[in-house]
Amino acid sequence: MTAQSDDTTSVASDLKPEFLSDGHLAIGPSPQFPEVPRWATVANVPTRELPPIPRYVCKRVATPLTIDGRLDEPAWQRAEWSAPLGRIETGILDAPPCSVALLWDETYLYAGFRVTDPDIRGAAVRHHEQLYMRDDDAEIFVKGDGRYYELGVNPINTIYEFRWTWLEPLIESRDFAGIEELFKTRDFVYYTARGGERAGRVGDMNWELPGLRHAVAIDGTLNMPHDVDAGWTVEYALPWASLAHIGLAPPSPGNELRIQAYRACHNRAESEKAAEMAKAWPGATPYEGYTWSTMGNGNVHNPERWAYVTLSDEAA
Repeated sequence: MTAQSDDTTSVASDLKPEFLSDGHLAIGPSPQFPEVPRWATVANVPTRELPPIPRYVCKRVATPLTIDGRLDEPAWQRAEWSAPLGRIETGILDAPPCSVALLWDETYLYAGFRVTDPDIRGAAVRHHEQLYMRDDDAEIFVKGDGRYYELGVNPINTIYEFRWTWLEPLIESRDFAGIEELFKTRDFVYYTARGGERAGRVGDMNWELPGLRHAVAIDGTLNMPHDVDAGWTVEYALPWASLAHIGLAPPSPGNELRIQAYRACHNRAESEKAAEMAKAWPGATPYEGYTWSTMGNGNVHNPERWAYVTLSDEAA
């Protein structure tokens, strides 16, 4: 990847806005991640009727889980597992199944993914790389107060993270220092205002959730397309103390969260489309998005469509 200077003004001025299929408006690169547009617009939730938003009861564990990616502890067997993730636009089930489950204790919010994958591959190795463009991944989104957190991992346990901050609350509170700090972030994405909003949001691509733990376990052979694999599993532990950075309150039975799970599922057989994508994003291959709660279009960043998750005192 060619290094870019910190000053992207001259580069951005030479680029024409280009509407992408999921509603993005690409204007200018990010210094460390030149493939990612610096400014973008994202699609609103469609007005047509969509499937109901899932409601989920998150059980409690009495002892901390071992984060090894295997999901073989009894608590995961007793957790409520979601229905398979469906196509992000429609909810249609047309890919190898992937399900998510959540657990919690006083220290962590835990998330587990079971990903069926007959051809497990992993190529992205750089922390914070937007790995979903090259690899299948398993992502979780957690909404806070005025912010939300985005986290994804590929089959070789490479992760990327975002912290997204809405500008409107900062404007209303006249927190101009906070706004300035966001726009001085080295690698940020600005999503312009959606319908009904007066200002957009800023995503910090270098933000890291303190104390995050994650692991992946593979059932198959990595990067060997000549055989058939079973799949891979993911285990996340997100510290509640760190989720306070997105405005989440300390955990308590009865608390309701908004959470989304996402899977990028690649189709490497579409060689012509991959060659076209690689012109702008080296190594990218075509993929479809699958989500826990159907979004109605290709945009996962509308939290009002994310699943309702209630913390329960029921033991797992």
